[in-house]
Amino acid sequence: MDKKRIILGLSIAAVIMTAVMFVPAGNPIALLVLLAICGLAMHEIYALMAMGDMPASKKMGMISGLVFVAMTWWVSLQQPRSDEPLWALLLLILIVNFFRLLTDHSDARLAIRNALGTLFGFVYVAFFWSFFVRLYLAGDPAQPVRVAFYLLLAVKWGDAGAYFVGSKFGKHRLAPAISPKKSWEGLFGGILFSCVVGVTWWVLNDGMLGPYNFPFYHTLILGVVLPIIGTLGDLVESLFKRAVNVKDSGAIAHGMGGMLDMIDSLLFTAPFMYIYIQLFLN
Repeated sequence: MDKKRIILGLSIAAVIMTAVMFVPAGNPIALLVLLAICGLAMHEIYALMAMGDMPASKKMGMISGLVFVAMTWWVSLQQPRSDEPLWALLLLILIVNFFRLLTDHSDARLAIRNALGTLFGFVYVAFFWSFFVRLYLAGDPAQPVRVAFYLLLAVKWGDAGAYFVGSKFGKHRLAPAISPKKSWEGLFGGILFSCVVGVTWWVLNDGMLGPYNFPFYHTLILGVVLPIIGTLGDLVESLFKRAVNVKDSGAIAHGMGGMLDMIDSLLFTAPFMYIYIQLFLN
């Protein structure tokens, strides 16, 4: 095990956890941090695409993504909340992106690939990340976050459990062609850690998840499903990196990879968590 990486990871986690426990969800500083995370991750995904000879308009994709995330923040603050402005913006982004095909008609195939590449980066990072922003503002924006904090704990402790258990006991490869280090033992370790987080949360928060009632059996369901989805999200990014033969999407800190490496599991678990809440807890 890389002890320096573990110490650094725990230190970063401590800072993040402290921030989300004490900073009100509606504080503009939180918006700036969420935008910075999104911007760095989008920069990295477009860089990976460039390495793989997949053309895209990085500037348009990043501007569209950051505006969409900021709009998600603003819409989530409104009372009563209405998604109409948000979906109108999404429709505008899609239309403008395809209309840009008309500006480069000398090579129609390249123009279409560029449009699809731009939208791919936007959807994979900004659109998925916008659901984390929604969870971040679930409840009273004058209070510290609750739902997003739970998701962070469940997913990241699940990641930690997968790493520790997989490093020590991993023998059966989970997806050797994509990520040789991942193991079934590590996945089960992640599920165990995530379930412990869920049960602990349920006990300490009197069966509530922010503004939502949180029956005990939901803690176990999410404890199993969130690590699985998070692992699949990590494998998706690993496939991107393997396609262009790079180890990390970037280099934020020692052994931690890039921002995309840090949030890859959240990009998939946040939309799932949002849907789960709408269907079963809301």
